[in-house]
Order: sequence, then structure tokens, then C-alpha cells
Amino acid sequence: MNDPEQGGGRILGEVCHFVDFLCFLAGAFPIEVQAQTVGNPGQYSMDNVIASLKFANGTLGTISYLANGDKAASKERIEVFGGGSVAILEDFRRLELVRHGRKQITRARWRQDKGHKAEMQAFVNALLGKTPPPTPFEQIVGSTLATLRLQNSCQTGQPLTVELSEFVASALPGNSSQ
Repeated sequence: MNDPEQGGGRILGEVCHFVDFLCFLAGAFPIEVQAQTVGNPGQYSMDNVIASLKFANGTLGTISYLANGDKAASKERIEVFGGGSVAILEDFRRLELVRHGRKQITRARWRQDKGHKAEMQAFVNALLGKTPPPTPFEQIVGSTLATLRLQNSCQTGQPLTVELSEFVASALPGNSSQ
């Protein structure tokens, strides 16, 4: 995982998926990112990252990717606050929705579902021409650029902008400036 040639580290190998997920939840592209590693010399060195993302529509997101906790705690926790509501997803098994003072809890009965099967089916359907691609090209580029900027920000400690429009315009099929 941490070999720069093969795995690229936690940000490139794993945090990237959470960047994708935040882009999906925000419904927008990141325009600024900042990340810092949490000091922890020893076994989990460079495996603990706190990342902040600012999106074009004003949404803010934070990723806490930490490997130094207790293994008995939930592995993945997503919290969304907005529109007077709160949603908390624990390990893709338990969903808690709170709105107007009421709490609704839904639990997966049999197994955890992170959407891998549905993702593969959507990909195959797109390849067969049955549906459009499940993820727009611009979203793939935006998420990838944001992830690369997070890696750079860890090294500099500074917030970095993500300039998607210039890259996307030059990379779209049919653009004569390629």
C-alpha cells in the first residue's frame, strides 16, 4: 500500500474512493482541498489523514482516514448534515435518519452492501450500450485531480485549488486543440 511505485499510499489507493463518494453526495466538483497527516510514528505512519474539500456549490466535506483506532469500532462512518436533517451511515449496514425531531433507523438484515455488484452491472450495461456511463467523464477527472491535490497538500500543508475546467475542455473527445 505505501510503496510509491505500486500502491501510491493511502490517499491514492483508498482515500480516492471517499473523494468519489463526497463528489457524488455533494453533486459538485471539488474546487479546493487541504490535507494533513496525523503524526503517528511507527506502524501506522502516513496512514492517518485528515482531508477537507470545498465544492463548487458551497458544500464542504471532511474525510478522516485513520488507521490508529481500535479495530472493534466501525470501519466506515458517513455523516451528512443539511436541510435541517442528519443522516449517519455506519459500515454500510445501519442508516440513521433524523428530521423534525424524529429518528428512523434502517439496518441491513444479511450483509453489508457497498454497491459493488450494482456498480459492476452499471459498468457492463454501459459497455454494452444499454445505458450511459454510470460516472460522467468530468466527475472522474474532478475526483482524480482532487485526490492528486490532496496528496500534494499533505506534503505542503497548504490548501490547493482544483482547476477542472481547463483540463476537461482540452481532454474531451472531438476537441481540436488536442
